[in-house]
Amino acid sequence: MFGPHLIIDGSRCDTRKLADRILVEQVLNDYPNAIGMTKIGGPYMFEYQAPDPAYSGVSGLVVIAESHIAIHTFPELDYFTMDIFSCKNFDHETAIEYIKKAFDVQEMDRMLIQRGLSFRGPHHGRQGATDELIAAAEARLAAGIISKEPALPDEPPPGAALLDERAAVAARHASQPAREEHASGGRMLWPQYGVTPDYGTYGETAQTETAQTEAARQVGDGATLPAIAPVLVNPTASISGLLDKMSAGAGAGRALGRALSEWERLVRNPDVTLALTLSTPMIAAGMRELLVYAVERRYVDVVVASADDLFADVYQALGYEHVFGDERPVAIAEGQEAARALLLAFLTELPANSVATASDLWRALGEALPTRAPRKGVLQAAAAAGVRIFTPDLATSAFGSILLAARAQGVKLALDAAEDVVALGRLLAQTPRLGVIRVGVGVADAVLAQAREVLPLLGIVAPTRVGSVSLDAAGISTEEHRISLAGDASLTLPLLVTGLAQRFPATRRHGAASSNATAEEPALA
Repeated sequence: MFGPHLIIDGSRCDTRKLADRILVEQVLNDYPNAIGMTKIGGPYMFEYQAPDPAYSGVSGLVVIAESHIAIHTFPELDYFTMDIFSCKNFDHETAIEYIKKAFDVQEMDRMLIQRGLSFRGPHHGRQGATDELIAAAEARLAAGIISKEPALPDEPPPGAALLDERAAVAARHASQPAREEHASGGRMLWPQYGVTPDYGTYGETAQTETAQTEAARQVGDGATLPAIAPVLVNPTASISGLLDKMSAGAGAGRALGRALSEWERLVRNPDVTLALTLSTPMIAAGMRELLVYAVERRYVDVVVASADDLFADVYQALGYEHVFGDERPVAIAEGQEAARALLLAFLTELPANSVATASDLWRALGEALPTRAPRKGVLQAAAAAGVRIFTPDLATSAFGSILLAARAQGVKLALDAAEDVVALGRLLAQTPRLGVIRVGVGVADAVLAQAREVLPLLGIVAPTRVGSVSLDAAGISTEEHRISLAGDASLTLPLLVTGLAQRFPATRRHGAASSNATAEEPALA
């Protein structure tokens, strides 16, 4: 016999998950590892728009060394079909439970059949398709054990292999609640059609190692290290899928893939406050739209950036573009003057005593910009999403001269830098855990550190730091929950935010109770 073929038809599911191409891709990507298979290609993903919208959906295929896994979803019909065909045995109960949880399946039809009843090759080692096993399979056919419902008969046909299997099935289900009683009086067990002894895909002594799973290899004194897997070209892969494959490789590629997984882990926990520190100017480098997207979906909850970066945000919100000068972004004079004029007018129109900190100033500016600037920028998006922005260098930036000009016109702003740090600390303390996305190394990091350090002085418990992703760092590190990437953040940040958008397309619920929250998180220094 060649191997088992598990057929699953599911309904009463979470139809949003069935329609989510990225989620289906993730399930297919992780599924081979979960059931002990060796992925060699895919997932190959397709979205089909049928003439009848009810039959539109997502299709995906993973090629495994053992055969293939395929799925077709029909979200409007609340239905999906799935095939898992393998040339070696696998734990089909585990395979079923994984899919139930992945799509919240409440109703399922499943059938296990044995492929290749006449196959007599040495595929499963010396005990492959023996006459005894073929006779056992034929006995099952004679007993009618081929559909999704019938129970194993109380008096099975002759055959030692069948008796052994029936005993094994009964033992496996002995600890489970009794199922519906069959008319014959036997317990309802979904059929075991055929037997495939598992001695490894390539013989009795072979050890199959799955590259994509970071399989442990013995080294030196018995310690284990993760295996490095080659990255295969997949023409249909998303950025998310590509970075996932790169995470099983080495060097900067591994760090990039791990960075995406770490950011996703933090985003999925509503009990984590995510702080983004921009010590490297990013808006002038073309990252404005990217940062707007991340802020609007609450991939970050607080931003610490230089005032010059925020000046660039106002400049671009007015419709001006930065240009290249000596291979670096440069603002044109006309746009700079327009930004200064807007900011000066905004400051002179501020009600007296309406702002006390720089963070209050940025929020007020973000709320005013929709009627003053044609483009949405980070300040506007942050004000709308409730994401607070803090700056460590207001007086020494381009804003410094604008503040002095406003004062000369009678504007009085008592901006307290120390109170800004306290406000940041109180914001971080609203949740018990803190995650940090660092772009570059500089004064923005120092402000975040000060904000945490001031909390004990106020009698407030500081949040536990549970994860960090550092871009444009000095070196490469893939330490658990602390990922560092060397290289230009203008390259790595677009890849990470795009991959995150594919894995988590919804707006994050921050601070709300959720089943996705983990009870315990590792503390980082």
